[in-house]
Amino acid sequence: MDTEQAVREFVHDYGETFSNGDPEAVAAHFHEPALLVAETVQMLETRDAVEDLFAAILDSLEERGYAYSEAEEVEVEAVADDRARVRVHWVRYTADDTVLERLVTTHVFRRTEEGWKMVVLLPHD
Repeated sequence: MDTEQAVREFVHDYGETFSNGDPEAVAAHFHEPALLVAETVQMLETRDAVEDLFAAILDSLEERGYAYSEAEEVEVEAVADDRARVRVHWVRYTADDTVLERLVTTHVFRRTEEGWKMVVLLPHD
């Protein structure tokens, strides 16, 4: 399987895992350490730190009626056999399939002995 296809499958799996609402399973998709570049920059040194972050994110989304996410568009640039830059256009839905929100994320992924992992997460418009 080529790098681009493998990364697309990783994004799809990550989206399904996020939609299932399990912070521990979401955290398993991240490299240690990982970097979140949002309003502030957070170095996520451990899997527990990623899990705590996503527990809070998922709780907040659930309060707003979140049910699941879909990757509407995925742009992959394989910069090497073991690294890729990815831009994903996500749509988040409620249980009745109403669009809750749209967002874009840019990522840096790295292939490790455990498979693909997210090194950088940059949410933006």
